[in-house]
Amino acid sequence: MKRIIATATLSIALFGHCAAQAEDFSYSEENAFMATIASTPPQQAAPVPAEVDVQQDNLSVRVLPDRALPPVLSGFDELDFRLAWQDEPAPLMFLIAGTGSGFDTARMDYLKRVFWQAGMHVIVLSSPTNHDFIAAASRSGLPGLGRRDARDLHTAMSMAVEKARETKGIEITEYHMAGFSLGALNAAFVGELDQQLGQFDFSKIVLLNPPVDLYTSVTRLDALPYTRVEGVDGTDNFYEHIFDKLSRYYAKRGTIDVQAGLFAEIQASDEALTDAELAMLIGAVFRFAAADLSFMSDVINRGGLYVPVDEKLKVSTSLTPYLRQALFCNFRCYMETQLYPDWQTRNADQSIEDMSQESSLRSIEDYLRDNRDIAMVTNADDFILTRENYQYLAELFGERAFIYPRGGHGGNLQHKDVVARILSFVEATDNE
Repeated sequence: MKRIIATATLSIALFGHCAAQAEDFSYSEENAFMATIASTPPQQAAPVPAEVDVQQDNLSVRVLPDRALPPVLSGFDELDFRLAWQDEPAPLMFLIAGTGSGFDTARMDYLKRVFWQAGMHVIVLSSPTNHDFIAAASRSGLPGLGRRDARDLHTAMSMAVEKARETKGIEITEYHMAGFSLGALNAAFVGELDQQLGQFDFSKIVLLNPPVDLYTSVTRLDALPYTRVEGVDGTDNFYEHIFDKLSRYYAKRGTIDVQAGLFAEIQASDEALTDAELAMLIGAVFRFAAADLSFMSDVINRGGLYVPVDEKLKVSTSLTPYLRQALFCNFRCYMETQLYPDWQTRNADQSIEDMSQESSLRSIEDYLRDNRDIAMVTNADDFILTRENYQYLAELFGERAFIYPRGGHGGNLQHKDVVARILSFVEATDNE
């Protein structure tokens, strides 16, 4: 973890010219882990309409009509997505969720309201690494390869647009796209694919906190759960340790209000979580996402890693034992045990590093460098990036690299200055 913090510090020093645009940046949280967990303080966030005031609906499409799922997964035969629409002709913004996330997360709902308030239709899609997308829209059932995931997403996006037109009668004037984290990497590859297909002809694409390559970033994320916490010698003990801290805090406070206390007041108390504890919490979230990905991919492909090939998963079958086993497999484990062996059947003499390179931003850098309608937003303390990653992103995007001095991994995306900068780019008719 010390190495990750050191990388963020060095990045701020190296790329002062990019972060200089935000010397007066008012985002107040200076701890990257805390920023990632707590997001933007309400008083610093850009105002958006309440969820109940947004004209929206959840729709679904049958992307893979021939896929036969086991009964226990029968509810995932259609891909759900969220549509927010205008009553008049308007641009449409596609949003792609981050690593392992669904279309209905709080972050996606906030971004949806930002663009809807700006007068756009919005379609929000789950990450290709989320269980619903794997089951309903991933042809291979093995997400993680840039161009293959882009084809799956592009198909789902096309069908979602048609469903929106059929059911809500929306009229679209142009198309935009944004993705967060892994969703940003996905968006870059979808944009490159669409340039060849000419279907959406995206006017603007915004990459929010993208990894440069998946393998490097997941290796850094996988390391977080192994951060050493004094007095804790195992995962179970860690959760007991955190529970004890919270119990003491709420006992002193005299009330239990997680929403108000956990990420703000507790950090100002004697029970404040340390950097190591915050890192482990973030790592635990990503570990659950990795387990979800590993399990679903194994089931779809009948790999036998977690569920015996001849075992029938009925509606009444408890998935808990299988998911417990999958929790031992992090993202790198998934790549090494499922994704890479599949890729190697078509690339026999290639390494896992070659696979990672093929799905990195570097593999499409000519498209990204020359396209003035693609911008990138990140933070100098985003722990999924190495120092070399920051340097590469700053050089690749140039003046279209919006690098802020703090905010962790997406923690400042609700900040009024960040939102204003994103909207300014998306709504601009000329970026020269």
